Amino acid sequence: MKNVIMTIIYTFSFSFIIAQDESQEIWATWYIKPLHGKAKQLEKGLIDHVKKYHGQGEWPEYYFEIISGPNQGSFAGWSGPHTWKSFDDRVRSQADIKHWNQYVAPYTDMSDDKGTSFLVLHNDLKFGPDALTDYYHLSWNMTYPGTDAQYKEIAKTSKKVKEATNSKNYHTIYQVVSGHDPDTWLWEYPINSMEELSMSTGGSGSSDLEEVLGKEGAKEFWGLYKNTVRSRMREIQKLRPDMSTPADTSQTDNN
Repeated sequence: MKNVIMTIIYTFSFSFIIAQDESQEIWATWYIKPLHGKAKQLEKGLIDHVKKYHGQGEWPEYYFEIISGPNQGSFAGWSGPHTWKSFDDRVRSQADIKHWNQYVAPYTDMSDDKGTSFLVLHNDLKFGPDALTDYYHLSWNMTYPGTDAQYKEIAKTSKKVKEATNSKNYHTIYQVVSGHDPDTWLWEYPINSMEELSMSTGGSGSSDLEEVLGKEGAKEFWGLYKNTVRSRMREIQKLRPDMSTPADTSQTDNN
């Protein structure tokens, strides 16, 4: 039971039971690239840093290994769920900063640092149940400026098609609202194996689109897609529980 609870806590896609507006579920994410030959030192520093300054009840941080894509070999950090106010209210201790500067920063390659991005969860565009997995296939969709309304229509149509065809290709959608490339939407697909990866590589397939929308409807969908999405980047992230804020199992110990 505790293993299931830990997976739930670590899963950054599912809807947390917290007293806040769904539209205000905010996540922060960043990449950490190790200096050449310093991956083990960086890993050790992050493990120690999270253990000391991001434990139960503290500011949560979750780290993932990136095992495919242009950022392969780096780590992805995530923090959430938050409200915007929680970022205003956070006071980071000097001990936290000092430890980071001493045990993490010296082993980090900052030559191509893109900083932190902030994402808003679009719960109305989500499809499927909450995922209990440690792997995620992420598809970063870079759109043309000013096409947010068009992209939402694409996402709504994709969800509609998946619902109509009883698809098992579940997804959660986030919108980047500030960061290196703010005109970006993130599709997060939970996977348990490389075999399942095949489901999330095609999105809503043309055959499914035609089945639900008809040939003309499918043609219109792809036309809108081409006029909205300028590029994509995909990667697989694997959770590192030893480098992440641990689950609060106090509610399960009495069960």
